[in-house]
Amino acid sequence: MQTKHMAVIFAVLFTISNAVIAEECNSRWENSGFIMDCLSARYKAAEQELNAVYDKAMQSLSSDGRLKLEAAQKAWLKYRDASLSFITEVNRNTGSTGNFIIEEYRVTLEKKRVAELKYVLSGPDAGPAEW
Repeated sequence: MQTKHMAVIFAVLFTISNAVIAEECNSRWENSGFIMDCLSARYKAAEQELNAVYDKAMQSLSSDGRLKLEAAQKAWLKYRDASLSFITEVNRNTGSTGNFIIEEYRVTLEKKRVAELKYVLSGPDAGPAEW
């Protein structure tokens, strides 16, 4: 039964990831090195944006707010690392396609955190959450 669930998870992640990769990194699909470089560049950009949003928030918040954001960020980092460990386990025998899925998921986690922080920090004018 557990193997069946893992297969379903893998199939869904494979489909989503390949669609995103094909959309953004498709100029040389047959070149796995290019795809990994593309995904790595996307991760670095997302990580830089996350760091910028976090740093700006830390400068603008009260001391209580900074302590709470720091605690939330530490908890998020644990979540991120555990999630990456899980997806790595699910894809450990899938070759380069699994590496693409893992890297795309890593990018997605960073982008989602950026969206979450921007939403929370925008206050009452935020509108509905989108992530």
